[in-house]
Amino acid sequence: MLRDADELLAPAVAASCSALQLTDDRDAAVVRLAQRYAAQLDRAAELAAKADAIDLDPDDRDGQLLLATLAAQVQAQQALATLGPKLLAALQALQATPAARARQKGGGGDRAGPNRLTELRAARR
Repeated sequence: MLRDADELLAPAVAASCSALQLTDDRDAAVVRLAQRYAAQLDRAAELAAKADAIDLDPDDRDGQLLLATLAAQVQAQQALATLGPKLLAALQALQATPAARARQKGGGGDRAGPNRLTELRAARR
């Protein structure tokens, strides 16, 4: 089943990583991890759509049970709940989120607390 490219995470993550121009080999693992999570999320959504499209005879109890089991295992929502936070953490480690970049620049971000080093430097002056 074809999906609109704008709905896919893997190409968006690849574009973000490319735009960051990560050339340090130390970043290679986290880049690959982010790409793998995004691909898994895309695959789970694809499988869930295929499972939804299967039309079985209502009297085929074994087939219905198999389909229900398959659908439960590949729910895009379940994959997103499991892998989404991991993908976000990988992107934050890459400084590929606005909050992570703001923290890096000392601007705070959504969850940034007081910067202890900045406080110590200010107290020293």
